[in-house]
Amino acid sequence: MASYVNVGVRYMKTPFDKAPNSEIPTKAMLKRAIAENAANVYMYGTSGFTPFGDTADNLEIGVKYSVTGPNPYTSRKWYATLEKLANGTIRVS
Repeated sequence: MASYVNVGVRYMKTPFDKAPNSEIPTKAMLKRAIAENAANVYMYGTSGFTPFGDTADNLEIGVKYSVTGPNPYTSRKWYATLEKLANGTIRVS
């Protein structure tokens, strides 16, 4: 049985001419950032009961990360699910 973690995402560094620590504006940009370097995508938990914060390259197998973007608190324009497969690839759906 898979568990779910609700998260938001931000850039860690300056990919694609974006400012460090800025919001990822679209799901397509999230897919691109994960494909380029998952270590540059920071995921932060949205629940005060289950604190979470890590980069996308450290996803756990069997856990689905439900992303709300570009900001889970102020602007919910897109949604995605991140999941690390058994072969190590990260699926963004």
